[in-house]
Amino acid sequence: MPLTIAEYWHRGYPLALMLDYDGTLTPIVADPTQAFLPPAGLELLRQVCRHPQIHVAIVSGRSLPQLLHFCRELTAEALILCGLHGGEIYQLPEHRFLRQPEREQLLGQLQPIRDMVLEELNRCNWFDAGVRVEDKTYSIAVHYRHVSPESKPLVIELLQGLFRNHSALCAPFKLQAGKEVLEILPRTFDKGDCVAFLWDFWQVVQGCYIGDDLTDEAAFAVVNQRGGLSIAVGKTPGTTAAQVICPEVADVYRELVALGS
Repeated sequence: MPLTIAEYWHRGYPLALMLDYDGTLTPIVADPTQAFLPPAGLELLRQVCRHPQIHVAIVSGRSLPQLLHFCRELTAEALILCGLHGGEIYQLPEHRFLRQPEREQLLGQLQPIRDMVLEELNRCNWFDAGVRVEDKTYSIAVHYRHVSPESKPLVIELLQGLFRNHSALCAPFKLQAGKEVLEILPRTFDKGDCVAFLWDFWQVVQGCYIGDDLTDEAAFAVVNQRGGLSIAVGKTPGTTAAQVICPEVADVYRELVALGS
């Protein structure tokens, strides 16, 4: 890597370190319920969270309950968990929300869309073909990783068509693409906005964001605008706004080790 976090960071000032979860701190796994942090990675994160000059946040598309489950051994650390692309921002160890959705309003708006999507996927037998729907309370993720390659475009086309044909109903939401997933998400939930919030909350002048997915591109853009360091995991040159590319998750942990040296 031509530029590392340790080289970027001027240690006279605090550093904001913002990390995606899946594909960044853990490899992408076939069963998303098994995406646990490796023991050595867990210990390294604990050390980074305890560094007096580093502010740490995990910024993920997962729901906050999922993040709390995977990070339950870090609940005593100075860590901020940002679920649903920043729609939920929760501060540990204070156990307080810094940002929380308008629950009743969003649930009321999302329910008819949820019913419509489930009905259409069932009618077209997509569940038998490998589609999996994940209900994140405030969003719906339609995973098509296990659908046959020739059928994946059809799943995408179906959801895009529903959004086009029911534009008024879907207006408060966006259809956001990720790695073999389309998520129906409130328009205000955005990793770039989350990064800006954290940057201002911590009042830092230096920040680094590491991610691997299409949803992380908005975060890369904000970090770049603010003079920070953006690192993409597993991308190829020309496919990302990140300034630096590292090949795999192991390289992320090597970067974190270098911060303490």
